[in-house]
Amino acid sequence: MEKFPYIEIEGTSYEIGFQEGKSFGKQIQNSMECYKQMFMDYSQLEWTRAKELSRRFIPIIKEYNADYLEEIRGIAEGSGFDFEDILALNCRSELVFVGKEFDKADGACTSIGISSEAGKNGDAFLGHNWDWKTSQRSSMVMMRIRQKNGKPTIFMVTEAGIIGKTGFNSAGLGLYLNALSTNEAAKGLPLHIAMRGILDSETLAEAVGAAVRMPLGCCANFMLGHKNGECIDLEIENEDFDVLYPKDGIIVHTNHFISPRFPLTPRKDTMKYKTPDTFVRLGRADKLLRKKGKEIDEKDIQAVLADHVEYPSGICRHDDPKVPEGLRMGTVFSMVVNLTQGDIWFCKGNPCECEYERYSIAE
Repeated sequence: MEKFPYIEIEGTSYEIGFQEGKSFGKQIQNSMECYKQMFMDYSQLEWTRAKELSRRFIPIIKEYNADYLEEIRGIAEGSGFDFEDILALNCRSELVFVGKEFDKADGACTSIGISSEAGKNGDAFLGHNWDWKTSQRSSMVMMRIRQKNGKPTIFMVTEAGIIGKTGFNSAGLGLYLNALSTNEAAKGLPLHIAMRGILDSETLAEAVGAAVRMPLGCCANFMLGHKNGECIDLEIENEDFDVLYPKDGIIVHTNHFISPRFPLTPRKDTMKYKTPDTFVRLGRADKLLRKKGKEIDEKDIQAVLADHVEYPSGICRHDDPKVPEGLRMGTVFSMVVNLTQGDIWFCKGNPCECEYERYSIAE
């Protein structure tokens, strides 16, 4: 499988964006084509209208962090696309379901947190499979971003043109996302902008604050871990959030609300109806990890992420030919981070088929 392109960039927010746009024009075009089609398939939303609607998010992004608008502007000018093209990509989770359905905009993923209590040699780990449209592999890019604004260096894997996604930073903070949804539309800050705010954080507490400082435009779950040995899981619904802590050093999350403290009524969890495999993936990953119990390392996590029970909709997900093509999902990439040591193992595609490659936040 062709590798995701990787670059190292440095500068101000605008300069970082410009370098990304200049380097990844082809991948940005691929991302735009994916979401043009998806907007139509799910909401009958034309791209021109999506660009217009994206401007509604400018004030809230500016209030959250005006630097992020500068980075978006840089990507646009570096790639030659309109500012609103790149803005729409960064608001795509909020725009995809402008009509009837909400929040199924980031697939059906499995995330794992291993605190120092259960990690080998006292190390802490995060692991994740990002399941989405496998066609988006042609849009994925990897970047090491050195920022001049005093923020941490970020190793990020993202859809080209989107400034916040899965990643790990030089402060030792790691981030993964699981999609959640309720039967009520949320209104607020675009999800991927909040993810960049999390990656610009240095502590778990700061990351939680960055995630919940403003209402989000859709529900979300963030698996967070830190080199200090701790992992937490943050569930966010329309009007509230909760933080979950590992049990015996292990925590797993998939695509349904699991906090016992969420009285969602009158709202209800709708993602579990859309992705009923979420329950088996959660139980299976948790069982396999607890069977190991202690001294869990990256190889153990990689083995769980390659698990095929309930194939093709298991933890390692494959396109199901019985599902209409526009609704198929598979594992786009898999990633395991040793938070303590700063090592990143990255697999471009299904972990049952592709080798993990090592990167380091310090290199």
